[in-house]
Amino acid sequence: MPIQASKGKASSTTKAPRVKTRRASAYHHGDLPQALKRATLEVLSGPDAHLLSFRDLARRLGVTTGAPYHHFKDRTGLLVSLAVDGYGHLHDEFVRASQQSSEYSLQIEALTLAYLGFARREKGYYTAMFLPEVSAALTPELRAAANRSFDLICTLISQHNAQLTQEQVSERTVTIWSFLHGMITLSAAGPLSRRLPYGKQDHFAISSVKRCLGISAT
Repeated sequence: MPIQASKGKASSTTKAPRVKTRRASAYHHGDLPQALKRATLEVLSGPDAHLLSFRDLARRLGVTTGAPYHHFKDRTGLLVSLAVDGYGHLHDEFVRASQQSSEYSLQIEALTLAYLGFARREKGYYTAMFLPEVSAALTPELRAAANRSFDLICTLISQHNAQLTQEQVSERTVTIWSFLHGMITLSAAGPLSRRLPYGKQDHFAISSVKRCLGISAT
């Protein structure tokens, strides 16, 4: 119930003091590095990935344009950090896939599907992992993260192909990785997906990878 003014006295209103609000800054945003990464993943997952900039990220998060520089040297530093995370997630996917069966053929099938699934589901990470500026940076941490996934495939092939030299194993792994990356790239661009739906792409990929490794596709 509103309070009414006493009779014969003019009513008075007391204005509450204005509280100054401070725009969020690098020091009032919680975990800004993670927020920057999440915002970057959103951008990289969309059609405007080429427009990514610290200025745009700062605007999205409501922080000053200089705030991101407190945590990452530049845009490349942020992207490299995301690529390291992405390779880590991909390695975890590979580990889970390889543990689904003890049969070599089924392990290769699971790893192929794990790669395609990760690339489609985690578009932001996948884009960061293969950006030219990230590849050019190739920091020790990034190299180590990428090698873990690559080496897992090499180890599996070596265990079931004792007649192959390490160089031959590496060449086959490069061939498989290049083939799958090409499928993802062409499918996203349109030409492949118009000719080969995702379901058929998976079957084609599995058959092709097995053929490369000399495994019966049956």
